[in-house]
Amino acid sequence: MNAVIGFSPEKAWQAAIANLEMDMSRAAFSTWVKPTHLVDFSDDTFVIGCMNSYGREWLENRLTTTLQRFLMGVMNREVKVRFVVCDQEIDDEDDLTQEVDPDQEDSQDSSIELNIYYSSIRNYLIEPSRLVRLPVYYLRWLPYVGSQMIFLIMALWQEYYLASGGKARKGSCKFAVRAERICQWAGISRAQFFRLLQPGSSLEWFARKIDTDHEVDKRSGRTKKSSNKYELFESPLTPGDAEDLKTFLLAHGIQDSPQSALQLAINANPKDILHYPARLPQEEFDKMIPHYLTVQDVIRELIGHRLDGELGTLADQLADRLLGQGDFILVTWYFLRNWLPVLGADAAMFVLVLRNLCYFNDETGEIRDAVWIKGGYQAIANRLGINNARVVANWLPAWIERGKRKDELSDRTVDEFSRRQRLQDLLALFVERIDHRINSEGSYSWKFKVQRVDPLTPQHQAIQQAVSSLLVKSEDHCVQDELGSWITLLGNGCFETVKTEPKVVLRLSDLTKDCSETFKGILNDCFATLDPEAKGCIETLLKILKGFKDSPKEKDTSSTQDTSILLNDPTSQSVVVVTDSSGNWSLEKLLARADKKNRQALLDQEKNALPFVSWIIHGASQPNIQNPYSLSIAKLKENPRIGAGGASERLAALQPRNLARLIDQSFTFCSPTDQNWRRLFAEVKKDRIQLLADALGLVLDIEEETGWMSN
Repeated sequence: MNAVIGFSPEKAWQAAIANLEMDMSRAAFSTWVKPTHLVDFSDDTFVIGCMNSYGREWLENRLTTTLQRFLMGVMNREVKVRFVVCDQEIDDEDDLTQEVDPDQEDSQDSSIELNIYYSSIRNYLIEPSRLVRLPVYYLRWLPYVGSQMIFLIMALWQEYYLASGGKARKGSCKFAVRAERICQWAGISRAQFFRLLQPGSSLEWFARKIDTDHEVDKRSGRTKKSSNKYELFESPLTPGDAEDLKTFLLAHGIQDSPQSALQLAINANPKDILHYPARLPQEEFDKMIPHYLTVQDVIRELIGHRLDGELGTLADQLADRLLGQGDFILVTWYFLRNWLPVLGADAAMFVLVLRNLCYFNDETGEIRDAVWIKGGYQAIANRLGINNARVVANWLPAWIERGKRKDELSDRTVDEFSRRQRLQDLLALFVERIDHRINSEGSYSWKFKVQRVDPLTPQHQAIQQAVSSLLVKSEDHCVQDELGSWITLLGNGCFETVKTEPKVVLRLSDLTKDCSETFKGILNDCFATLDPEAKGCIETLLKILKGFKDSPKEKDTSSTQDTSILLNDPTSQSVVVVTDSSGNWSLEKLLARADKKNRQALLDQEKNALPFVSWIIHGASQPNIQNPYSLSIAKLKENPRIGAGGASERLAALQPRNLARLIDQSFTFCSPTDQNWRRLFAEVKKDRIQLLADALGLVLDIEEETGWMSN
């Protein structure tokens, strides 16, 4: 029987307040939510008191849906929220801060919402924080099994981690994964995948197939074979390293004194035990039956009994020492999904091997992104498990051109040269050969400059440029609102592309029938720069636009806004609540939350709202001023009708709608070009700009529904 914890209306409201404080900026919370209080609860309706009609309108537009949803969860029944105006005023000289009530902590919802703020279109495409780990020790397996097998093992482990979802192990820890998803991570086709799973393949060094049983098909009721089952092995030891370890331990008397020999091995440098770089496999390696081998297995075989107590502990420590259990190469999802299929397993692994040789010293700031490889192409081929060193040579432009090509080449040769050139061009984005030297024996060493960060693929680079151009042109022609509206209304079937000469034409749906010809022209020009036949090209562009529209700013307000307000709804205009009928600043509305004495004094002495607005702008641009609203009142009481002057006064003279647009743009990657704005806010943090919007009472359109960002 489940016990239901009852919340009183007062406790429920306190919990809602605490939840809002976590989601909102401090300035917005203190200005609009802090002054509210629970007036009454009857007929399952929370009646919330507000300081004035402006505050009530602000709260109704933004928080009604969010509060009702939260309070229904707390009260465990249907409830409503209604805002009313009470005779409650705030002192504008007070600091807009609030101490957290310790009694409210227990009533807060323990769940939080997380989203990612991407600083550029490039990062949105690459998502650099999505990573897969490749144990550095697996590089020692390359001469034995090759790059493709290592990528397959990475893919199997990656899918296992994703399927397990971080769940704690409870006995059996089996998870079903899709073969197609494994193929995506490994950069191979489905046919290649199943070939690599054939019995006797090198996969059996890393995994073991379990006998398939039978199960009943839920649809047909017939008996069928269940899915293929594999058991992944953790940290297998290469055959060469197993021999080296065995030789070292025997030489140091493990059979006479196991503890002393193991302790000596733990204290030794790994290169004194194992061969570096990895020893090449013996000629009979291909005839060996793959089997799982560990450091513990080698020790157990030498001493002839189980590893209990101290011996078990020492064996584990030695395994950690030799296998480098904490050493990983971090590979982005982007690299595996976008670059691995086009580079191929060997060239992609070449990039990872070189990156592993680079480093960054966070104490000195030194970056080593140029590395030497001794032994020339043959050494590289040996490390990657490639039999023919010419394969590696073909990845890079010829260092010295030898002879001339035939005037006439077969189609097959032309295709091969084209393939090599494409691979060289792509690999050049990661690796540049910058120097060489020859030793006395005539052996080459190559120096490579390594790109440690993933570049965009050519297709994604074109998309990035198209999106950036679209956003810049929209700003230049002042059609950002139309772009934001179009992005908001995007859906399935809202567009199609028609290939014509000389360009691709975007056939717009009825969703943009009211848009200007200027905006349609910009949009069509954007799509004309893309290749519509490239897989997912246009879909990716639209996904970026929608993704940036939905991305949070430095504070996430998505959970504290009523998303039922449509962009094209006239009642959702950003500045209507602080302007008069002509669209100019209304001092009376701006002073709506001032106390009666200050409000009346300023209304009597000021001819217009411009000085008041200019001081708010000035205060928001100064990080040491906590309350620009109070500053403005104090300055005008001291010097009536005298504004802040300079850029602050010039910005205050703008139409409220234009100032709101500058604030909106400051939250995007396409920052405002207005010189007065740049002079005051170029180095100001986003929370100060949000404070400016809140102090002026601006309900930003882009913040509510069209928070798209540009590069």
